[in-house]
Amino acid sequence: MQTIDLPHLAQPAHTEYIQAALNQCRGSGGTVRLAPGDWHIASLRLYDNTTLHLSAGTHLIASDRWQDYTDFHVPTTLGYLRSPFLRREWHLPDHYVNAPITAVDAENVAVTGEPGAWIDGSDCYDPNGEEHFRGPMGMVFCRCRGVTLRGYTYKRSANWCHQLDSCVNVHMDGVTVLGGHDGINIHHCVGVRIENCDFRTGDDCIAGYDAENIVVRNCSLNTACNSFRLGGRNLLVEDCRLWGPAEYPHRSSGRYNTLFAFAYYAFAYDTCRFDSENWVVRNCTFSGIDRLMYYNFGGDWNHDARPLRDLTLENVTIQGLSGPAHITTQPEYPIAVTLRNVSVSWRDGLPAEGALHTSRGVKLRLEDVTVEGICG
Repeated sequence: MQTIDLPHLAQPAHTEYIQAALNQCRGSGGTVRLAPGDWHIASLRLYDNTTLHLSAGTHLIASDRWQDYTDFHVPTTLGYLRSPFLRREWHLPDHYVNAPITAVDAENVAVTGEPGAWIDGSDCYDPNGEEHFRGPMGMVFCRCRGVTLRGYTYKRSANWCHQLDSCVNVHMDGVTVLGGHDGINIHHCVGVRIENCDFRTGDDCIAGYDAENIVVRNCSLNTACNSFRLGGRNLLVEDCRLWGPAEYPHRSSGRYNTLFAFAYYAFAYDTCRFDSENWVVRNCTFSGIDRLMYYNFGGDWNHDARPLRDLTLENVTIQGLSGPAHITTQPEYPIAVTLRNVSVSWRDGLPAEGALHTSRGVKLRLEDVTVEGICG
């Protein structure tokens, strides 16, 4: 496969220049390596066996005009876009999955960067976008097999920073996300590894539903919303730091507090093929997060497509909670929650409503659990 070294050109826009090099790799594959400098782009598309590589000092600056973007007229697998209710409720436009970087139905695609390489989403404002202000996604990968994201920083994404749907074998390593909205969404994805990443987001760090075989390892997650808003099976979170309050504000409300470490997500406006199960969180620290978890099967439409069957926290330290966890379910859909070698403390004493809202159908197993700070 070929390597194309693109020298930087002093011109106001570089989209066609970069895309011409990416097109040369179409078919035979290759790497397009951008020289240091400021590169101004709108929408780029990657094809099979292609890597877009950002050298040290390479800066991709996305257009601040929402009209400059396209989704390349290919369908997404985000089923909720077919819901008239959600399109109206969330104000979802036809151009919802426009992005500066896109790959669709591609194999072995990658975006990689060296230290000092960054992408700026420019907080692109779209009055016709989601919530009447969100602009394009940061990157979109749809129905791709073999996605590598490594080494760069992405800041000020105008909507979700990395939107992946129906992808298989995704590896994100050493990526930093600063500000913007969600760090990464993995709807309908199978085989996702997120390692050595630093997410400091204005919305959920890691989100998605109907996902399978997910590993999140050695990551730092800081958010003004939820560390995880997720549904799926076979989730392993280990050696991670989840912390608040956020460095960047929630874009809609302006608040900085981290709501939940884990908020469940599996709703009937899209396909959820299986129950969520085998969630394991181990060797992690949580600090400054308001509440540990929100799961309300049978009482919240965001949760009701499929239940969560089990969750284990092992060798976990939780410091500075301010409110109770909420774990409730219908008796016919039981959930087993195990806390093993877990330490929990509270910021201002145990809240009046207690440590946990629960219900019949919740089987809680505590092994070597230490609770501190229960008195104000």
